[in-house]
Amino acid sequence: MLNDLFYGMRDVKHEYKEAGVTATMTGEAIHLLTARQCNVRVDVEGMTGNATLSIKFEESNDGITFNEIGTFPIPDQHHGVLFAKFKEYVRYQLLVSGTDPNMDISIKF
Repeated sequence: MLNDLFYGMRDVKHEYKEAGVTATMTGEAIHLLTARQCNVRVDVEGMTGNATLSIKFEESNDGITFNEIGTFPIPDQHHGVLFAKFKEYVRYQLLVSGTDPNMDISIKF
């Protein structure tokens, strides 16, 4: 039921697509106007075999120096994450492991 909420009942303000992700990578600083609560939908293609994915969110006042908010495992192809943020900027880090992972990932804020 929670995934239904993340999937259909929200306005997407920012969408980021990462294609052919084979290793851990960090996204750009994102200026979010929303206060306190951040609602994120993560869609993954290619999470097969022993490939695993987690997503770490960090926040910043200036878009340069970041502090971790939290790390969330992404156990399936369509997953919602809800977290509190208190600063203007966020960024994500995709934490990838497994043998020969190759994933296309869409992150929607």
